[in-house]
Amino acid sequence: MFGFLPLLFWPIVILALFYFLRRRTKNPSQNKDQYLQLALSREDAVSQWFFLLSVLFFGVTFLAFNRDFGDPYSWQTILLVTCIVGFVIAYYFKTVSVLIFSLISFMAWWIAQAVLWGKEIKTASILLGAILIALLFYTLARVHENTLKSKRFSIVYLLLGMMFITGILFIFSTKPGLSVLENMIEGDTFFTSMEMALSLFLFFIALFGTTIYLASKKALHIGEVIAVLVFTSLFSITAFLPEQSMFIKKGIDPAYYSTNQLSVSGVLWAIIFNVVLFFELLGIIFLGYIRREEWLVNIGTFFLFLLIIVKYFDWFFTFLDKSIFFIGAGILLFAVGWFMEKGRRYVISEMHSEQKQGTNQA
Repeated sequence: MFGFLPLLFWPIVILALFYFLRRRTKNPSQNKDQYLQLALSREDAVSQWFFLLSVLFFGVTFLAFNRDFGDPYSWQTILLVTCIVGFVIAYYFKTVSVLIFSLISFMAWWIAQAVLWGKEIKTASILLGAILIALLFYTLARVHENTLKSKRFSIVYLLLGMMFITGILFIFSTKPGLSVLENMIEGDTFFTSMEMALSLFLFFIALFGTTIYLASKKALHIGEVIAVLVFTSLFSITAFLPEQSMFIKKGIDPAYYSTNQLSVSGVLWAIIFNVVLFFELLGIIFLGYIRREEWLVNIGTFFLFLLIIVKYFDWFFTFLDKSIFFIGAGILLFAVGWFMEKGRRYVISEMHSEQKQGTNQA
């Protein structure tokens, strides 16, 4: 009955981030962290929309001319050219909205190209490339923290990388996600496609190089380095997994995951993804405390609260009587919400007190 809950992950996250950014831009005079604002002023917001529309119109015009001349270029090429133009405009005029569009477009372009490069390879290999791109976004976020002007870009890279990885872990930690994973590991490895193998190798080199460089400069915390290695290793393993069943099929279509039990492999991967997801969310909260960034603590707490809600409905609905289920859900959510809010306020108060002590000493 509640199998649709994982599908609500991205809408809930997008609405929450929109509300978060709206609060940050509503009272800029009361916000010291201006780099968290999507727009610094109304004029800046209007100019960003004009720049974004100009990039979109460029892509549409290119597409129209391409069609009139007999489609000499594929739509993937047009998307890549539009993406490059967007990067130039974003960095030259320091426009956050255009950067967001360009990064998402680049991810979409690579996934579309990967589908063409390897039609017979495992879909998990394409997912591995997308994960490597998301991890590159995360490491590039730390590169942009060196200057105050580019710190707004740092937030964009950080959020996009963190949201994508968290969303994928969130999906694979559920029965529908494991059903998807079962289909994704069917096929050949990416070594059968030279373009796929080369692009993944370049992503590995770029991620490894930026991670080592940032770790040597102490721009990456040791926990972040471990997280990058864990995520890279985890999804690299999935790209090489042999075909296996995640469910015990006894004449039941595997699509009906709610009535089908997990196999030994399914249980193992469910445990792995749930444990990794749980520690990733805890890591986000502790990272916010270490870096003295309140917004990271709030986002990590929100994700953790969402995880607890979904897991309760996903695991216990079929095992409990409905009346006991909803009574237990109310008590559990109240208790968890109270403890999480108390912990969040404690962490934030500690951060504020340490900041005041540092200001007084200065």
